Amino acid sequence: MARTLFRVLSGIVVLTAAAGAGASDVEVIYSTRAGDTLIGLEKRFLTAPFGWKGLQSRNHISNPARMPVGSQLRIPEAWLQVEPRSARVLAVQGDVTVDGRRLAVDETLPGGSRLRTGDEAFVTLLMPDDSRLTVQPGSLARLEKVQGFRGFEGQDTRVYLERGRVETTVTSQRGPAARYQVRTPTAVVGVRGTAFRVGSDSAAGTAQAEVTGGEVRMSPPGAGPATALPAGFGAVARAGAAIPAPRALLRAPQLDAMPSVMERVAMQFPFAAVKGAVRYRAQLARDEAFNDVVMDGVFDASPARFTGLADGDYWLRVRAIDDAGLEGYDAARAFALRARPEPPRAAPPRAATLSWEQVPAAAGYRLQVSRDAAFKDLAGEWDRPAPGVDTRLPPGGYLGGVATLRGVGQGGPWGDVQPLAVRRAPGPVALNVYNKRLRFAWPAEPGGRIYEFQLARDAAFGDILIAQRIGEPALTIPAPDAGVYALRVRAIDPDGVASPWSAVHTLAHHYVLPWRLSAPAAPGP
Repeated sequence: MARTLFRVLSGIVVLTAAAGAGASDVEVIYSTRAGDTLIGLEKRFLTAPFGWKGLQSRNHISNPARMPVGSQLRIPEAWLQVEPRSARVLAVQGDVTVDGRRLAVDETLPGGSRLRTGDEAFVTLLMPDDSRLTVQPGSLARLEKVQGFRGFEGQDTRVYLERGRVETTVTSQRGPAARYQVRTPTAVVGVRGTAFRVGSDSAAGTAQAEVTGGEVRMSPPGAGPATALPAGFGAVARAGAAIPAPRALLRAPQLDAMPSVMERVAMQFPFAAVKGAVRYRAQLARDEAFNDVVMDGVFDASPARFTGLADGDYWLRVRAIDDAGLEGYDAARAFALRARPEPPRAAPPRAATLSWEQVPAAAGYRLQVSRDAAFKDLAGEWDRPAPGVDTRLPPGGYLGGVATLRGVGQGGPWGDVQPLAVRRAPGPVALNVYNKRLRFAWPAEPGGRIYEFQLARDAAFGDILIAQRIGEPALTIPAPDAGVYALRVRAIDPDGVASPWSAVHTLAHHYVLPWRLSAPAAPGP
């Protein structure tokens, strides 16, 4: 059987194994030193029932007490004394269980531990050699072995991925018995120091590997030739078939249009399209190394959309997916989420007044009204503790935006921009009196406007006597009792937007004196 040889140039032993073979076929090759004897090596390395006579027979040694320095002894891995080790949980997000119970950060997991992640869950493990393994959502994986061998450097890590995906960064495997292997029902991926991903779809009978650093070897689960996958390549294996030729991974998307600060709970991350991509995977994490992943999604096109994340500092990474399902190189960018207190929801404007809903967590509100969409030509800016501002702007078209304040003068996120159309108030009102009736008229406005007329006993319009909407610029009413009254009019467009109130007129009648309507006073509130 053809064998693959892994050599450690600085060490004294190497590891040999059949491609895709089990542990019983793996051998450690030990280079003898001065004073070595087979009996001494048995005491240092071997476990019962294996002994020095087996070493003598396997290596055809005539004198077990005297061996030339540098002799190459083949020792089956299964004969070595195992030193159990454990992985430590670096980060957990969502529903993750180990052997059926919930998993917590800083727990240690021995070989044999069975991990299951929910649909939106992740877990990252730190191996004793500082390698990192992140189990992705919807996965089922088992730590088959996390161990070393007495007297030998290096770590033997073997992960069985029944379904789902894992992403791993493996430290350079030093030592004669060191190796890192991810097995699936369809293929085996072996490595001695690299960054790669493995996916398993047991229902479809496929497995895939994507290499972004170093090199891995992918082989069928039984006997069969291994295929080398260098950095920048991947392959999709199918049950019962040879490993296909490596396929180049897609380049990383460009994230130049992505803002560095997000101010909405519903986030949108734009990215440039990649030639050959059919989908894109985006992930959010609390750290640059993406050990602590918090969200994951697959999208048909830009932008990537996420919601429900707490304010804080995060990292985004995006990669393209080709028509074979292979995921390409990552593009990553840091960003800050500053979405709270959330911006208020604005109410429809009334005349020159903008109002909005109260936000309980807000310290106040900032309103800006601009003559342009870029908010460069501001018509006004107001900080208010209450949700509403009468801008008192002259007639014209504007754009308004409201932000919450986190503290005194500390701006929060802005809400949606809202058009503000300030209409012209109706012109001066004229009065005609006949047969104890009063007829009020004012200049007509074009565009099918209706009018709202108010007559009150006080200038503040707290005690309104008449409030009426009419479809023409005139109104006739029975003459009220003698006294002094306040009068105002405003126009309402077909779109429901009202003009400011007209200036307040004073209507007066003092017994024997005729009714008199004053010239307009200062504009009303």
